[in-house]
Amino acid sequence: MNRYQTHFAGITSLALVLVSASAALGQAVEDPAAQAPEAPFVAADVAAPVQEPAPAAAVAAPVAPVATPAPPGDDARAEADAALQAIERQITESSNATSEGKLDIYGFADMGYSIAVKKFAFGQPYNSFAVGNLNVYLASNLSESWRSLAEVRFTYLPNGATPIDMTGQPMRTDTTVPDYTDLGRAARWGGVMIQRAYLEYQAHPLLTIRGGHFLTPYGIWNVDHGSPVIIGVRRPFIIGESLFPQSQTGLELYGTHNIDPVQLGYHLTLSNGRGPLDTYQDLNGNRALGGRLFARADTRAGAFTLGVSGYKGRYTDRKQVFSAASDGNLNVEYPITADYNELSLAADLKWELNGFLLQSEAVLNDVVYDRQRSVDTFVVSGPPGFIPDFRRIGAYGMTGYRFGFLGTMPFAGAEYYDTGRAVFAGKSAAFFGGLNVRPTPRVVLKAQYTYAWFPDSPVPIHDDYHYNALDLQAAWSF
Repeated sequence: MNRYQTHFAGITSLALVLVSASAALGQAVEDPAAQAPEAPFVAADVAAPVQEPAPAAAVAAPVAPVATPAPPGDDARAEADAALQAIERQITESSNATSEGKLDIYGFADMGYSIAVKKFAFGQPYNSFAVGNLNVYLASNLSESWRSLAEVRFTYLPNGATPIDMTGQPMRTDTTVPDYTDLGRAARWGGVMIQRAYLEYQAHPLLTIRGGHFLTPYGIWNVDHGSPVIIGVRRPFIIGESLFPQSQTGLELYGTHNIDPVQLGYHLTLSNGRGPLDTYQDLNGNRALGGRLFARADTRAGAFTLGVSGYKGRYTDRKQVFSAASDGNLNVEYPITADYNELSLAADLKWELNGFLLQSEAVLNDVVYDRQRSVDTFVVSGPPGFIPDFRRIGAYGMTGYRFGFLGTMPFAGAEYYDTGRAVFAGKSAAFFGGLNVRPTPRVVLKAQYTYAWFPDSPVPIHDDYHYNALDLQAAWSF
């Protein structure tokens, strides 16, 4: 059995464990309401209902509301649930544009305040306000079966960014320029990040074809995406470190089928894969393949969603070299400077019961360098063996309970991440917890405390190397 087969067997075993756990939690099944195609979302923090329909949908695959029975006398929370689900669909779908040919414009934003509870040796020691995300969606139903979506994030970057220079020292980026509309006074320009842009055609409930730039359909957190609908302020290590690519450019197929009382669904992707120019150019000609399978069921013990995901691709970087041939012509070559194969596997579980939520994801990523290439092609990464193959693996789990009053939700969780390399912070672990309050369905106020440390680090570790911070955030959709 080769190493990829071994990895697949391991992740399959993890999925079977999750299935067994969910089966043990509830055997009696009741018929669910009719459900739409998948888009993971957090039905967690909510308060008062909105009085008008939410704007058009926006972001990943269509989603089904969770139809867990509410306890008697909890009508207010049930109404608030419906309102929040409309907001979640707005931020995570692309299927609810209001009318054919109409362009819907909406989005979300957040601002926060970070407090260093204890100085972190490699972090910013000063408490700061910051505007994090300002994302705008442009969505339209082009016809009964054709839809489009574009999502753009506006950012202050690259101003203030500190990439490492050739000497190993951080160099601050300064985008200050004279403003020609204001007598040349100083102005700092920011940037635009295209989060996704795609066209899709629904041929059948079992088949929707999407082409363009899209979020990679894996797990829970990556597709929830919008800060107003995710629970925590900060992403877990395994999500933030992109063990799967966060997004891809290419084709995606997805669909669902109901076999009462279970909804089954799939996603398949074909893309440029990862690379320095992957949003618009493939530097190796090898297409990356990916997919996700999921099952969702409502039982007397709650609503369960179980999924497994995979991705396989090749990362290649090249430089452009010009040289003069003996006949006087100009030669152009593209020698490889980095080249490796990667395989990512993941499993996820979500359990919702009234106000209770439990979710978890486990992800594995293997990187294998090409041993057949000659030494002179490894201009940047070094000769074969200079950078060893490695495996990144990690998991997180979190739980919380949403009360009816102002959608108040205390939550807590833990995570672990192993980079598979002998570097500082090669392994990371953290505990986190916090509180969400949603005074209206479109506004959520969050507080999250995080304590992280680095077990088995190859360099001496003391308390100053522990991350210890409190993050406050206000997030809203519009």
